[in-house]
Amino acid sequence: MFAAIDAGDVAKTNAIDSDEVDPIFGEIGEQISGAAAASRANSDQHLHDLAVIQARVLFSTPLVFTFGLGLVVFFWRVLVSYQDQVKRAVEREAEAARRNEQRFRALVQNASDLVLICSPDGTVFYQSPATHGPWGYTDDALLDEAFTGLVHPEDTAAARDLWDQTQAVRGATKAVELRCQNAAGAWRHAELILSNLLDEPAVNGLIATVHDIQDRKIFEQQLTQQAFYDGLTGLPNRALLCDRIKQALVRTGRRNTNVGLLFLDLDKFKIINDSLGHQTGDELLIEVATRLKASVRAEDTVGRLGGDEFVVLLENIADDVSVLPVVEAIKKQFGRSFLLEGREIAVTASIGIAFGDASRDQADSLLRNADLAMYRAKAAGKGRHVIFDSSMQVDTLARLELENDLRAAIDGGQLRVHYQPIVPLKSERVTEVEALVRWQHPTQGMISPLDFIPLAEETGLIIPLGLWVLKEACRQAAIWHAQFPIDPPVVISVNLSPRQFQMPDLAEEVERTLQEAGLPARYLKLEITEGTIMLDVEATISTLSRLKAIGIKLAVDDFGTGYSSLAYLKRLPLDVLKIDRSFIKGIAENAEDKAIVQAILLLAKSLNLEVTAEGIENAEQAAMLNSWQCERGQGYYFARPMEADKATALLGRLGLSPLPRVA
Repeated sequence: MFAAIDAGDVAKTNAIDSDEVDPIFGEIGEQISGAAAASRANSDQHLHDLAVIQARVLFSTPLVFTFGLGLVVFFWRVLVSYQDQVKRAVEREAEAARRNEQRFRALVQNASDLVLICSPDGTVFYQSPATHGPWGYTDDALLDEAFTGLVHPEDTAAARDLWDQTQAVRGATKAVELRCQNAAGAWRHAELILSNLLDEPAVNGLIATVHDIQDRKIFEQQLTQQAFYDGLTGLPNRALLCDRIKQALVRTGRRNTNVGLLFLDLDKFKIINDSLGHQTGDELLIEVATRLKASVRAEDTVGRLGGDEFVVLLENIADDVSVLPVVEAIKKQFGRSFLLEGREIAVTASIGIAFGDASRDQADSLLRNADLAMYRAKAAGKGRHVIFDSSMQVDTLARLELENDLRAAIDGGQLRVHYQPIVPLKSERVTEVEALVRWQHPTQGMISPLDFIPLAEETGLIIPLGLWVLKEACRQAAIWHAQFPIDPPVVISVNLSPRQFQMPDLAEEVERTLQEAGLPARYLKLEITEGTIMLDVEATISTLSRLKAIGIKLAVDDFGTGYSSLAYLKRLPLDVLKIDRSFIKGIAENAEDKAIVQAILLLAKSLNLEVTAEGIENAEQAAMLNSWQCERGQGYYFARPMEADKATALLGRLGLSPLPRVA
């Protein structure tokens, strides 16, 4: 069949095909034809699809090209913008660097710190400009100079030690405070900061920064002054004084010597402070500090503990006698009056003395011992000095107990008023009595006024105590006036303590007391001591004048012991001078006492003042005083102080009769 096909014999081919070929080939042919048709259809579809794609490509190619061109343009513009940003950033950084350099130059040129770069041997090869500020050096003033030339000679060793330590360690930084000289030649406190930058190629040296700390040092000194020195007098305060005492005690062990401590307290300072004001009191304390410093050696310390308490620390004391020259020098200083607000005021000081060494004493115990001795000096009469002994500690405990008991006694009804007659020497009948306070202790019995009156003065208890005595005496006098028709009625005499006398409302308090008691003012006599008058004469005159205006009689007690000025005495509105018993005691045997008493009597007559002699103990004294025209007398010769009921009985028996003699 294939040969027929090749020969182009169609008929033969068909015959063979129909007669001899398997019928399945027909199906195959159909399948092939179908497959061919499907293939052509598929090819046509592919050609169609390709044509569509080609059409789409032809259509989208300009779009893609346009988009791609847009991307190219976009990225080009981004690149250009980035290049501009980079350029501007570089320019900004360059400008910032330039500004920073300018700032750095300005800071360096205007900084108060002086910056030096030094070679390892300490020679300056760079200096920051420091024409401004505390140093004032020109740009090249320190070049080729040793940096230690700036340092104070006393601080050179510290600077060299800092240099050696810093140079030994690469990269190290150390600092020290010392004094450096500025361009004007003045020494100023500075902090020297040294940094080792020998390994830094740009530096290759040691940087020395000189930072001025003068203001800080001044502030620190002010703080130290406030912490360790008294703000008023400039003297060492308690903290610094205790430290110096401790150091002095330690030195006694090496020197085999003692420490002497003088504890001073001004007598009646509170009265001065209250009457003249705190400013005047401060002026007095400043002057006292000046005088104390003038009384001691250069190596001694004068300190102020507070208030009117001062301490003098004496070193290298061989024995008790060694302090006496200093004590006498201090007393000599206090022998001169103090000029305060144009007034001359006499001030004394009580001095306690204690000795110590490192083997047995501490600063606190030494101060306490000197303080105890001072109180003993004050109790002995003020203006004195006393050396401490161990028995004073026992006395101090007893004193504290007595003070507590006295507080309770004032409100607890333990106080009593005793009355001692004062008589005219010609008639010797009772015309006046003096009120004297006594203390009936519940366990110790009757306590002497010599023991509790000074204590009351020191503690301030004398104010309520004195007011109580005044009220009780006025009350009792009013009772006597009602009981006994004596003509003239008995005058009651009451002592005023210095603190009472300085009360600003004293006149009002006295007038109120008289009104409450129903006692006319002319039958009350108030007595003040000569020493109280001399504390402040002008204030005394003012207070006495207010009391005198009420109608009260006024007397100066213990006259002759207070060294009052006659110029002041004639200005005082007084009625009576009471001659101190110390002069009366010796008038029969001592020519000097006799002359003093006669002079006082003559003075009183010239000032139109009456005179009462205290402490008359025998008939001879009474007769002598009467012959000298002394008006009144008081003493054991006439009568001892007695309780109110005994004084009442005495007045009831006497009437106008002379006072019987004491056996």
